[in-house]
Amino acid sequence: MEAVYGINPIKVLLARQGTPLKRIIVAEGRSGAAVKEIVDAARQKKVPVEWRRRQDLDELTGRRDHQGIVGFRSSFVYADLDVLLKNRNPCMSHDLILILDGILDPQNLGSIIRSAHCLGANGVVIPADRAASVTPAVMKASAGSAEYLPIVRVTNVSRTIDDLKGKGFWVFGAETHGGKDIRDHNFNVPAVLVMGSEDRGIRPLVKRKCDFLVTIPMAGEFDSFNVAVAAGIIQYAILLHRWTK
Repeated sequence: MEAVYGINPIKVLLARQGTPLKRIIVAEGRSGAAVKEIVDAARQKKVPVEWRRRQDLDELTGRRDHQGIVGFRSSFVYADLDVLLKNRNPCMSHDLILILDGILDPQNLGSIIRSAHCLGANGVVIPADRAASVTPAVMKASAGSAEYLPIVRVTNVSRTIDDLKGKGFWVFGAETHGGKDIRDHNFNVPAVLVMGSEDRGIRPLVKRKCDFLVTIPMAGEFDSFNVAVAAGIIQYAILLHRWTK
C-alpha cells in the first residue's frame, strides 16, 4: 500500500466511488470541520480511522507537512494513452496533452498536474525514467487532482510524440528564449505542449520533434519562470485562444 497525506488528497480519495483508501490515521488532538468531514465520510464508506501521536505520522511519512492526517491506499494506477486521448475536456474545441520531458521536482509535477486539470488538458505524459513519478508528495502538491486527470507513464517520449503526430497532433515546445511569442500562435488545433526539465529544458532529440517552439514574453529582468508557472501560463493562453475563436 502507498501512503497519501494532506486534507485535500484524502478528501478527493474518499469522494471517489470505490475509494482506494484502506485506512486513515489522524493525529491526536487534530480537529476542525475538515477533519470531521473526513472522519464522517470514512465511517460512511467503512474505511477504518485510527488516532495516533503526531510523531507517529511524522515517522510514517518521513515528513512534517502531512497536516495531521495520513491515508493508506492501493497503488496509484497510471492510465493508457488511449484513455487520455478520449478525455477531451468539453470546454475545449481540440485536445490538449502535456508531455513533461524530465521534470524532477515533485512539487513542480504536482503543480503542473493541478493546472492541467484546471485548464482543460486531456492529461499528462511523463517518462518512466529520470523523472518524478506520482508519489504522496506529488499527490499533495496536486491537491488530489492527480486522481481526476489521466497520467500516462511512457518509456520513450520521442516515440510517444511520433505516435501523437500520427494521430494529427501538432507539437509545441516551451522555450525560455527564441521561440515564437505565445500571443501570436494559433492553438486551435489538436496540441501537445512539451515542457522541459527544470535545469536543462527540453532534450535536443525531443526538441527536434517539436513543430513549433513557443516563448512567454516577460516584462521583468529575470530570465525565466519556474517550469510549473510557465506551464500554467501557456495552458491559459491556449485556453483563452480557444475560447475566443
